[in-house]
Amino acid sequence: MNDCHQLASGDAIYLNDTPAEVIKTCSIGDLDYLRAYVENTGVKTVCIDDVEIKEKTNQLDELTLPVADQLHPDHEIVSAEWFDLRCQALQLQIAHEQGQLLSISNSLVRLEPYQLAAVNRVMQKLRQRALIADDVGLGKTIEAGLILKELTARNRADRVLFVVPAHLQKKWIRDMNRFFDIDLTPAERQWVEGEHRRLGEEANIWEQDHQRMIGSMAFLRQDEFQSALAEAFWDVVIVDEAHKAAKRGESPSQTSKMVERVAGNSDSLLLLSATPHDGKGEAFRSLVEYIDPFVASEDQDLSKETVDRAVIRRGKQSIYDEDGERIFPDRDVSTVPVEMTHEERQFYQAVTDYVQNVYNRSEKLNEPAVGFAMALMQKRLVSSIGAIKATLSRRLGDLVDEQSTNNLSEKAVAYLDGEDLDEDDKQQAEEELSSLTITESDAQLEEEILTLRDLVSLAEGISVDSKAQRVRRYIQQLLAEQPDEKLLLFTEYRDTLDYLLDLVTDEPWADEILTIHGDVSKDDRARIEEEFNHGQSRLLFATDAASEGIDLQHSCHIMVNYELPWNPNRLEQRIGRIHRYGQDKEVKVWNFSFEDTREGEIFEMLQDKVESIRGTLGNTADVLGMLDDIDVDSLIMTSIQNGDPPTATREELEELIDERQRTLQEWYDRSLIDTSTFDEKSRRKIQDVIDESEDIYGSEADIRTFFERGVSALDGDIEKAGSNLYRATLPQSLRAGSSDEEYGPFTFDREFAMDHEEIEYVSPDTEVVQRLMQEVLDGDRGGVGLKLLPFVDTPGITYNYRLRFEDGTGEVIHEEMHPVFVDATHADPQHRLGQRIVEGSSIKGAPDTEQVRTLLQKREQLQTVSDRYISQRIATLRADLQERRRDETRHELDNLKEYARSERKRIEQFIDEYERKAATGTNMDIAIRGQRERLHKLEQRIERRRADIHRKAQVISLAPEIENLCFVLAV
Repeated sequence: MNDCHQLASGDAIYLNDTPAEVIKTCSIGDLDYLRAYVENTGVKTVCIDDVEIKEKTNQLDELTLPVADQLHPDHEIVSAEWFDLRCQALQLQIAHEQGQLLSISNSLVRLEPYQLAAVNRVMQKLRQRALIADDVGLGKTIEAGLILKELTARNRADRVLFVVPAHLQKKWIRDMNRFFDIDLTPAERQWVEGEHRRLGEEANIWEQDHQRMIGSMAFLRQDEFQSALAEAFWDVVIVDEAHKAAKRGESPSQTSKMVERVAGNSDSLLLLSATPHDGKGEAFRSLVEYIDPFVASEDQDLSKETVDRAVIRRGKQSIYDEDGERIFPDRDVSTVPVEMTHEERQFYQAVTDYVQNVYNRSEKLNEPAVGFAMALMQKRLVSSIGAIKATLSRRLGDLVDEQSTNNLSEKAVAYLDGEDLDEDDKQQAEEELSSLTITESDAQLEEEILTLRDLVSLAEGISVDSKAQRVRRYIQQLLAEQPDEKLLLFTEYRDTLDYLLDLVTDEPWADEILTIHGDVSKDDRARIEEEFNHGQSRLLFATDAASEGIDLQHSCHIMVNYELPWNPNRLEQRIGRIHRYGQDKEVKVWNFSFEDTREGEIFEMLQDKVESIRGTLGNTADVLGMLDDIDVDSLIMTSIQNGDPPTATREELEELIDERQRTLQEWYDRSLIDTSTFDEKSRRKIQDVIDESEDIYGSEADIRTFFERGVSALDGDIEKAGSNLYRATLPQSLRAGSSDEEYGPFTFDREFAMDHEEIEYVSPDTEVVQRLMQEVLDGDRGGVGLKLLPFVDTPGITYNYRLRFEDGTGEVIHEEMHPVFVDATHADPQHRLGQRIVEGSSIKGAPDTEQVRTLLQKREQLQTVSDRYISQRIATLRADLQERRRDETRHELDNLKEYARSERKRIEQFIDEYERKAATGTNMDIAIRGQRERLHKLEQRIERRRADIHRKAQVISLAPEIENLCFVLAV
């Protein structure tokens, strides 16, 4: 077919075996050239002599009157089976790009209706940018993963960046892979160096396609990355613990600058924080401005309407089940005071005196790291005799061996800077810091070594501390009186955990103790969680490595805190392991604390205050946010430094908290941010969306039918391998480069897959299903079908249209398959009957050949009727979409107009003031030019945003395409 005279504009061809469409042909001298649109490549102009051109035919070309007598539903040219398979693949492709809530069937996580409501609200927005401020334990991680899956399905998540605290990086990687089959690449030094070796030192390693990165705030905020991050664009940015990146004060932190930079360079943005405000407006406002910088000018307050559009917020107290009952039970937090023995009291005072002495020396000599080491020692002192003895012994050994150094590792420096590290890194950093000291002479160092030897000797004289004995008795009593109960015990330190395990080794229940700490692997952690939830073991002893990422609410409602962490947020994370959705009993938390100690007094008061304010305001997260910047460590160490009595420190902290509570109450009184209620009405609304999504996308049974039919049609085989289990022999085209034809065991049952992680879950998003879909659609089979159906009265043809609408940015905003049946007798177009025909299974048999001939002869005539009908459908759809888009953009345009007016007025006032000063003789040229340049840039920003909104408001109908058609005859 390499004759340019045989080619016409619009002809479908194969160019070197790749589908293409002719644009035109031309000659240059004696050479003939073809200009064509080549699939997946674009427009190319090639010399006809140098390429192979084949005519692209379809099944309709083979349907001539002479073959009409041979046609039946099993005939290769009009196979009903392949027509159905192609229809299913088309629907799968459409839903994959435009499904309502695709993530429901594509995620291995138990989804709660209130989570889906948050996902649906974000996905219905004009721009997927939101601050998700749900309470602790409601599943913000799950909501973020679901939204990312939705954006992925719409081809809007090619470049993704997660910005998270360092200690949560591994958890995010694990959860995204485990629950959503999303692989994240850690942005770490090794990756940076490797990418520069691969791409060159001048390359922007952040500006790459098919890149899904996760980096810690500490790593990403480094100066060396800022210029490159400023030039990189992200489809999706997700920031966890976003309040850590909020702006506070005159000089924003490096973290806030970095987050503002990547937020501004992103299409979709999710900020996650249970504590988005601290009772002050500044930090919260900055988070809302990351979502939309045009919400309000600098001298305007945020409006409630603006905040409602940007923020999603639900509290545990405001979520109800279908019966109107709160789904989160109450909790009771109590302190168990433990009286020290005389020896313990003497030891406590001796260690505190030592801490005071070294701390004061570090302050005098300006060595804050040494002071930090003393704060760590004081914390371990009130944890257990095992923890403080181990710490003192290590410090003594390091000083004797002269291993104390002020050249700190990167991890230790990060810890000193307040970075959240994972437990392994935190333990290493603390051990390194615990050896730090500062002395002014050798004699002073020798004196410190002697003091440490005395303290170690005192510690060795206390074999078991009173708190450990009290905890052991509590466990004995609990298991004796309530043998079916389970208990979760937390301690902050591995040394204390080891001490407790050694203490109870002879107890009859010792072999029931499971342990989780920083050295426990991911697989072992999952096994331990499974055993505690479903096995016979009744006790789980853990460090804070287990305070996030495990769910124990179905098996346990009793917790013991062996000591209280100095950070109230960490305590809330612990309680969140059992006080979360699915818990049906009152949660009981016992905090064990030594009496008459500075720490005991403070933390008992602190916890009582948290619970009291929570009861008044109804939201734990708000209380924690209020306390977030109260430096408890500094308060305690200053108290030790000055030798203040415990009551004085307690009173000082109580006064601080009362002041914050008044501020927070004022915020509530003029509240911009309400905790929305998820009640029966909300539940019904999201259930409607879930049902509609399944109608559009297909149930698990639909996916199973498609997979079974497709594999079989391609000469593969599927067999049952047990309850909910299957194995398959895959055809070569579905093997993804592997020679292994065996696939499985696998399941189509989502619930079964969640309970059996080793089983492959075949969902719409699974790679093998996507390959099958593409294999079916890439071929010609199924383009024409023939069905014999009992519910059809007169013969006709069903035309299966693909309808698609874009906005002005090229984003698909609506897509659907719309089958239209036109009967040959009355030429009456019908959509509902067309849908029934697409979904109906043909009866085997020989059709009336005269009716087949009639349909072949009337095909173009009936298509004209169908096209007229579909044009009316497009007009109706377009009007509905335009109205919805106008409503969505009207608010944004009104807000932009108000922002521009207010900001313009503010800058012009500066210019007027400077010009008045200039009139008096003051040189204000630079100041006036600066403000006019600022005004010019404002107008440019406003115009860019206005143009973007107008493009979003456009609704553009793409030409409808008949993807396949079916000849239909009555039985």
